[in-house]
Amino acid sequence: MRSSQEPQKAKNWGGRLESRIKPRSYYREGFLHLFIICVIAITSPAWGFPPPPSEDVPKTFLLKGKEVALNGLKNPFKEASKENIKKGGILYTQHCFFCHGDLLDGNGLFGKSFFPPPADFTRLDSILSRPQAYTFWRIMKGGKGLPVKYEPWDSAMPAWEDTLSAKDVWKIITYIYEVAGERHIKPGKQAPPSQERGEQVYMQKCAYCHGDKGKGDGPAADYSMPQPRNLTKGHIKLRSTSFGKIPTDADLLHAINLGMRGTTMPGWKHLPENDRKSLVIYIKSLSKKFKKFEKRGKTHKVLKVSKQPALTEERVTRGKKLFMMHCSGCHGVEGRGDGVTTQRIIDYSSNAIWPRNLSQPWTFRRGSSREDLFKTLRTGLSTTAMPKFSPRVFSDEQIWDITSFVTTLQRPVKPKTENPIHAKKVAGKISDDLNASMWKEAPTSFIPLGGQLQTKPKSYFPTVRNLIVQAVHNDKEIAFYIHWDDPSLDPALKKFTEVIESPTPPLPESLQGHEPEEKLEPITPEHPDALAVQFPINLKEQRPYFLNGDAKHPVNLWKWSTNTNKAIEIHANGLEGWEHQEDSTVQAQGHYKYGRYSLLLKRVFNEDEGDIKFETGIPIPIAFNVWDGYHEETGNKKSISSWFTLWLDK
Repeated sequence: MRSSQEPQKAKNWGGRLESRIKPRSYYREGFLHLFIICVIAITSPAWGFPPPPSEDVPKTFLLKGKEVALNGLKNPFKEASKENIKKGGILYTQHCFFCHGDLLDGNGLFGKSFFPPPADFTRLDSILSRPQAYTFWRIMKGGKGLPVKYEPWDSAMPAWEDTLSAKDVWKIITYIYEVAGERHIKPGKQAPPSQERGEQVYMQKCAYCHGDKGKGDGPAADYSMPQPRNLTKGHIKLRSTSFGKIPTDADLLHAINLGMRGTTMPGWKHLPENDRKSLVIYIKSLSKKFKKFEKRGKTHKVLKVSKQPALTEERVTRGKKLFMMHCSGCHGVEGRGDGVTTQRIIDYSSNAIWPRNLSQPWTFRRGSSREDLFKTLRTGLSTTAMPKFSPRVFSDEQIWDITSFVTTLQRPVKPKTENPIHAKKVAGKISDDLNASMWKEAPTSFIPLGGQLQTKPKSYFPTVRNLIVQAVHNDKEIAFYIHWDDPSLDPALKKFTEVIESPTPPLPESLQGHEPEEKLEPITPEHPDALAVQFPINLKEQRPYFLNGDAKHPVNLWKWSTNTNKAIEIHANGLEGWEHQEDSTVQAQGHYKYGRYSLLLKRVFNEDEGDIKFETGIPIPIAFNVWDGYHEETGNKKSISSWFTLWLDK
């Protein structure tokens, strides 16, 4: 539930002034309003901006055609029984936690994918300071329902009035207010850790995902990828013990404290220490392996990390050779998860997942330091295709060599989301050569993407979670250079351009057999990979809804697909109302190399009536849609971005 709204008719939108009589004033005030938007976004992380004061909340609103008075709304489940809280929690995990998170703090899987960010319900200046009737209105009407004065902060929050019943919404509200309010209750004197207390905490906090018996079959299991751990097996992914061995108490506590980065599993470090230690005791009771281990008097063999050597060019060179032989079969030459072996191990139906994209270290479960990588290589990742690198085969020196090379594949830190996107002005013709100096000098912007969750089929687990965009113009044409990582190439693109795929690595002697391994035929996906850039058709009217506009406020889409390596122009007035333009003048040129698509899109400034007409010196809304055909993404099932601002430099 993001605090925001759909823009309506207003005098000022994103820096565009109603009057354009004085160009200098217009140019100056455009920058001013753009600056104000950025300041608000930075200083108000919980809502994008503070929730509206009571006088700005409407007295009534339409709900399924009927006018409803907010003053008359009462929560029928206000007395929060355990049963109603549990039912509300189940509904919350099925509909809300992708954005707002398991902890209700706005840090869900897509928490950093949209602007403004999801609301942090745990803050006292969030909905906890509002009557529950206000929250009912916001859930039912979604990100388009705030008063006019709060535009242009329309959000990705869907309207739930056609999906959830009033009773279900009230149950969700009961759960949110009860659980979010707990964060502000000071814990009393803590009893010593116990299995009984651990079970109580588990049922309140963990069973929604891991299930009442710990089998990983909770109501949120179908909405998680990877799926919640089956705790009865006694395995966890990150351990200090060897592959397949049970974890230590410290390993379990570490997992509870920090969660699993890049998944729906949050860290629970905010819970009282004795509650977290009680959870360790209870989780161990769910698997027979821990009792057997203790009964047999066994002790844990914990991994010892040798002293980290200096990072040298020679070490990186040796590491590269080892990586290409032992790791590139899954991770690919550039570490983007496009190795040929993935065809044998990737199967979403069995919860197998892609090898980690090593160029994006912020997604690593354990961490991205050389010591973290050392531990992962030595212990492997239980219940995944990532094996351990045994000391009997690989010396510590070799492990440090591999980790040294892997660090060269990474970005140092996760790129910051840059808004606005600056289109650099260049002289002369815009080059189609992506290695040309004009592209090397153009500013880059990192664009986060989330799944389309408003209309079925929804995209709960999109492959493409971000892209990089650059833009240039010469006052006559505008061009965009966009690249994004996708480990699954659509082979249809080979008909139009040269593609470079990660080769099959030479197997080391220890793994070579007498019979050659059967060669796999390439998988041909049913749907193409595709990307679309979106603009409002008319810059002089209010901004359309970011999900492909609506009937009154359509958008212009430039959609490129791998099955043609061309772009078409589309007029869209919503997720369903798409009309293809017969004669598109958008030029497109797509490439693929080692798990990464690169795309150049180019078009003249002013097109036919009904298409966007570009201007310099004003903010222009821009958004992105991406489809991964290998994972059956087509139509509404796709990755999406919120609106960003494109600024054509003068």
